[in-house]
Amino acid sequence: MLTSTKPQNNSENSTRFTYALASVRDIRVGEVHRSPGGRISLKELEIDGQPVAATRRFWRSFFTRFGIAENVFRYFRPDEVFARIQSQREDVSFRYCIARSNLADSKRADQLLAITNPNRPIIRYDDIRGLLDQNGGQDVRYHNGVVTSTHAPRGGSRQFAIGGDQFRDRFCLETPVDGYGHPRLFLSMLRLVCSNGMIGHAKAFRSDVPVGKNMEHCIVRALESFDNGDGYAALRQRFESSQTSWASVHECLRLNELLESLRRDEQLTQTGLVGRFRSIAGDLNELYGLANLDALSDKRRRILPSKARVYDLINFASEVATHHAKADGANRIQAWLGSLISEEFDLEGTANSGADFDAFFVPSNDGLPAQSCN
Repeated sequence: MLTSTKPQNNSENSTRFTYALASVRDIRVGEVHRSPGGRISLKELEIDGQPVAATRRFWRSFFTRFGIAENVFRYFRPDEVFARIQSQREDVSFRYCIARSNLADSKRADQLLAITNPNRPIIRYDDIRGLLDQNGGQDVRYHNGVVTSTHAPRGGSRQFAIGGDQFRDRFCLETPVDGYGHPRLFLSMLRLVCSNGMIGHAKAFRSDVPVGKNMEHCIVRALESFDNGDGYAALRQRFESSQTSWASVHECLRLNELLESLRRDEQLTQTGLVGRFRSIAGDLNELYGLANLDALSDKRRRILPSKARVYDLINFASEVATHHAKADGANRIQAWLGSLISEEFDLEGTANSGADFDAFFVPSNDGLPAQSCN
């Protein structure tokens, strides 16, 4: 996951949240959409008489709350499923959260976020915002039911060098404001170039915040005490290794596929990013004399080097996520970076040390480098 000191795709100031109680009988489903492959999409709902757009968080929490499989709507109508739950369970009530737009000209429907057990502790949006303001939270952003903030560890913000770049230790707190899931902490390293950063969005660099009935107290205690020296040392080691490892054809193709997918889904805010990445990695088809790299086996793709180092891939992906992607796209890049950095690189330690790395890869729309973000 990546951070920026500049708010990006941030809807926190234009969104308000309402919380209420309801039961299964209060849900009504509008039009049911079925894909050619048989996949069911249920987005148009009414809850307690209010029209809403059901999010993915709502359905995931609904299936978890009532212990049913996601494919149940392939075989039964929604009203049949709801009626069966109502007749077979005693605890059919739940707490729900709706995100509403504050913008008068907004055409976005009210978003139905997660549902939870009414007895489950929850921290509401206004409460977590106040708590973060009091505890030095930086780069506070909201997206899809989760508030994300960046913090310095308890031991202080240590500055250190990896190769020719300067970094600082950070950690990131993710707090669900709809009650679904626990707050989580992720180790982060801030590259002191236009405040690009990378968060170890993988299990190896993640800590769950244990919560009791008083969630605010638990979160404050975690913010005041968190410092993972061993975890930061491991993250620094992975960055050092990425500078001395050629990026394999396999690793480049994975990032290229991700960028293509983000482009198709309109998650990138600047054009030409796929082509820019290919110029960094090199023309792999020409390099290996192949019209189609899919002809190579996976094992072969893992042992063939590109013209980029893994550190180049990390910096390019972090720059795109921080400055040139929408919120969902940035999250997908962050997930890819987390998996990349937490595993051994295909060509670990195959490159010489002492290379010079570009500070920026992507020019802004006016042709200038991204330094203008400062």
